[in-house]
Amino acid sequence: MKQFTLPKSERLYLRESIGELFANGRTFVVFPYRVVYLLKKADAENLPDAEKQGRCAIMAVAPKKRFKHAVDRNHVKRLTREAYRVQKLPLHETLEKTGHSLEVAFLYVDNKFITFDQTYKLMGKAIGKLQRVIQTEAKKNETS
Repeated sequence: MKQFTLPKSERLYLRESIGELFANGRTFVVFPYRVVYLLKKADAENLPDAEKQGRCAIMAVAPKKRFKHAVDRNHVKRLTREAYRVQKLPLHETLEKTGHSLEVAFLYVDNKFITFDQTYKLMGKAIGKLQRVIQTEAKKNETS
């Protein structure tokens, strides 16, 4: 099914976008992930169609300080992306309803590996919290 893919348009890779995310983004922790997000109102006429329809771009980060071997870092990032990929639909629906776009970085902050089942549960919690943030931001914009 096409809905469970993670194409390049949904990945955060541009240096300028990443810099803006870490400079202006907000953060919360769902251990072992620190989630940095930047919510944008997609009402400008010069935004691409993907952002007007509720684009969500993500990146997974596993620091070299915690995992010395590249194979370990890649494993953690692969699990993170996979857990996000299979649970992203409610988040995308919320973004489309509210007309926002979102950039998210999932930073792994633990020294130990966790299983895919644990990653799946924690990613569900993180996505739920992101949905609540989007909904509260949309309500705040409606009242003002």
